[in-house]
Amino acid sequence: MRKKKKGRGLAEQKIDLSKIGILFGWGLIVALCGASLSSFFPQVPTVILAFLLIFFWLAFSLAISRLIPTCGNFYLVLSRDARTYLPFLLFSIGASSIPLIWRTLGFILIVSCFFLLKGLLLEWGKKDIGQKQGLCLLFFLTLLYIINYSWLSIIQYNALFTGHNDLAIFDQAIWNTIHGRILHTTILGYNFLGEHMSPILILLAPFYFIWQDPRMLLILQSAFLGLAAIPIYLIAKDKLKHNLLSLSFSFAWLLHPFLSRVNLFEFHEIALAPFFLLFTFYFLQRRSWFLYGLFLFLSLMVKEDVSLIITALGIYTFFKVNRKAGIITFLVGISWAYLSVKVLMPYIKVATGSETTEAIYGHFGRYTLGSTPSEVIKNLILKPQTTIKMLLLPINEKSATLILLLLPLGLLSIFSVVMLIALPEIILHFLASWATQYLLLWQYSAPITPFAIVAGIYGCSFWFKKKPQFVKNLSVGFIFYILASSILSNYYFGVQAINPAFSSPSYYIKLYDPNNHRSIFSFPKERLKIYLQTEKNRRLFETLKEIIPKDVPISAQDNLLAHFSQTNAQIYVFPDFKDAEYVVLNTYGSSGDWMTLWGEFEEYKKGIGTLLQDTRFQVFFRDELEGGGICLFGRKTHKEEIIKRAEKLVESNPSLPEAHFILGSVYAYTISLEKAKAEFETALKLDPENTYAKQMLEAIEQKIIDKDSLD
Repeated sequence: MRKKKKGRGLAEQKIDLSKIGILFGWGLIVALCGASLSSFFPQVPTVILAFLLIFFWLAFSLAISRLIPTCGNFYLVLSRDARTYLPFLLFSIGASSIPLIWRTLGFILIVSCFFLLKGLLLEWGKKDIGQKQGLCLLFFLTLLYIINYSWLSIIQYNALFTGHNDLAIFDQAIWNTIHGRILHTTILGYNFLGEHMSPILILLAPFYFIWQDPRMLLILQSAFLGLAAIPIYLIAKDKLKHNLLSLSFSFAWLLHPFLSRVNLFEFHEIALAPFFLLFTFYFLQRRSWFLYGLFLFLSLMVKEDVSLIITALGIYTFFKVNRKAGIITFLVGISWAYLSVKVLMPYIKVATGSETTEAIYGHFGRYTLGSTPSEVIKNLILKPQTTIKMLLLPINEKSATLILLLLPLGLLSIFSVVMLIALPEIILHFLASWATQYLLLWQYSAPITPFAIVAGIYGCSFWFKKKPQFVKNLSVGFIFYILASSILSNYYFGVQAINPAFSSPSYYIKLYDPNNHRSIFSFPKERLKIYLQTEKNRRLFETLKEIIPKDVPISAQDNLLAHFSQTNAQIYVFPDFKDAEYVVLNTYGSSGDWMTLWGEFEEYKKGIGTLLQDTRFQVFFRDELEGGGICLFGRKTHKEEIIKRAEKLVESNPSLPEAHFILGSVYAYTISLEKAKAEFETALKLDPENTYAKQMLEAIEQKIIDKDSLD
């Protein structure tokens, strides 16, 4: 009997040794997986990478075996979990020779597959969270997004990083609306509806009764983009019947890198489209025809090119939902496209003040296939080779753009025809010769991205129907997969806020630069420190605005235009200043010379030279006596007025150092160096750390000495 027990013990010992051997083999594979990542993390030693992956493998398996008993003991979990690391071995195959953008895209996909396998192998006890928990999490994430991107958009505005005139145009159009001049803008010279068919902007006007400021538009834009997560959740919940999985799709929307590009590039009406389009699709899915029609109408009111999406939606509806509704939707989309582009916009443009007498839609200049809709359609048919070339080239950038569009969903969108609804809009942008448009930078991805998300939901539903028998929990696997894809995509491809490179021509062509990305939720990292350091500059600029008369023609550098747009007077974008009464410029090194970033330095420099030689103008203010910084020029006839306004500013704010500094600068450039010196001394008493006042005081004292020596 004892010998028999001894024999059984030896057998058990052999089994234990075989288990140890198997685990040792898996450990070597996991270590090799870690080593394969060295091409992606060249700064981390290979040994450390191997150790980190082995440690994560052991720790994760131990945690799962303790927290989820249904998954088995530590050995079973350890051996099963080792298989999830196999996708990393793909990085060992020539990864170092792959271009950085493709290596990054591949890395995101492989890591996402790694988490997908982990989720699939888990035997999770609790299948889902409750509906109330799901809704609470949804509202929390949505609110977090709105607060974060409202804050980031506002600090960009404050830091003078709104480097285009679009925000100024929208602000002036809505400001004029609440003052009885519906959507009129002097920047364009005609009603905004002659530029884009966007009557939805009228619905934003009531918010200006709360706060008449361009930053209200930035907040509203963040709110509409954030609230679009709600219809995504509803669509997913209705289709997948799983709260947590539905929530992961809403999270993927909020983290989509294209969304950060839309949100942080000033304000555009097309940013309102996702909210209305997603609710349109939701009510189509629910067959709630009245609400479907209402949101379809609101979607069309956002912008004329949304009609392309609606037309494609009509085709989808015809084949997948309801034939009658599909035909009506298709006809509405086609009709509105024709009316907008061929009838309404050209008529409004000419009727409300445009100097041109040619009633055409002005945005076809970006397309090499023609300058009018009829020319474009004609050449699409008669010149197929040119069309194919425009659609495909440059193939590296355009293919990377498409993959980046779908990657936050782990490419699930390719398994659903819903993605085809966005195809006309994608073709429209890919036919453009302007890189910012065909790379879907800035606002151009706004009506496309929602259907990538919805297609991802339907792609997920497709795999639920094809679920393999060996898969334990497909929903958990997809939750892991989508979260990993969206978080990594946001980190590696979402743009950082307060980023001048976001609008740099080199950025357009390069598409991906690690220095301008690698941030969660667009947090600006070290650029936030720069922003905080320029607080005095911003306060000085805001104070300077008070001495510039309103309702007079102004020429401003493009990143300053939105700070002067709430007026019915004419506004010009510098270097166009001939008919302006005042010219405001900014060349702070901290924020960068925006004109230089836009590749127009020679034009900007030429404009400065012309302004300095124009005998009608003189300098009224500079925060650096002989340098750049903030500069205010004005017609000489306004000399007395600007002095009085600066003196009144000091009388109203005697304890404000910026007011004394501005008055000192005005005195220095107009009537008296001695008076200027006194004001700079007062500014320094009120703020001893005011470096600009110190520099100006030293310069003024030197000028007084030089003047006395000449006398």
